[in-house]
Amino acid sequence: MTRLLVAALSGLLMLSACSSSSAPPQVNRSSPEPTPAAADKRSALRLRLATQYLEARQYPVALTEVEQAISIDRSNVDAYHVRALIYMGMNQNAQAEDSFRTALNMRPNDPDVLNNYGSLLCQTNRYADAKAMLERAVQVPSPNGPVKPLTNLGNCDLRNGNLAAAEKNLQTAYGYDRNDPSVLMNLAQLYFKRGDMGQARQYAGRINGSQFVSAQSLWLGARIAHRQGDAQAQGALVSELRSRFPDSRELTAYERGAWDE
Repeated sequence: MTRLLVAALSGLLMLSACSSSSAPPQVNRSSPEPTPAAADKRSALRLRLATQYLEARQYPVALTEVEQAISIDRSNVDAYHVRALIYMGMNQNAQAEDSFRTALNMRPNDPDVLNNYGSLLCQTNRYADAKAMLERAVQVPSPNGPVKPLTNLGNCDLRNGNLAAAEKNLQTAYGYDRNDPSVLMNLAQLYFKRGDMGQARQYAGRINGSQFVSAQSLWLGARIAHRQGDAQAQGALVSELRSRFPDSRELTAYERGAWDE
């Protein structure tokens, strides 16, 4: 999940870099004070480094870099957002929430901040607060549309056991993007949980036949085949899981016979 969140920020950071790299600012060499433009560039550089370390899951180094970005420019909203994601990766949820709140105080209608804050609230089982935050994210216009917050909203409904609401939100997301791997995976999990193995197999199969195949999707496909009594499909999926993801938790679950966990 973290990689997807970081990817959503990468384009923004790259755009910031491009916009600040056109022509160097004129510096008055008689003054030791850096210009605002120079400070912005330094903060943006630290933020890009922090994002790269976050993507690599090197959280302590990422935190050091983002703190430097903030100390250089305390108005850098994206730095507070990235710091929240770093704290999420470190399972320091209180600090993550504090950073999300700071970012939202500065930019109340940022769809990515709303979406990611809603995800944190859902992960900490604060479902009512999460739903309100994610619904705000859905309503805010975004260049990428509402697929991500709708998917997270559906996932949160699924975690909370509200299968009808989960289906509604996930199918709405599917209407916007029929190839989004997160939408497909959540739909597969939804129908598996509901006991509709035909639908679950359809969505899981689309992921497993694509570049987005993962240990999670292969294991879910194997569990679906197991429920259907399709030993041939089950064996093929487990074989692929073993060859492609030999160190995965999902392969360990198979070896334990944890078909219903």
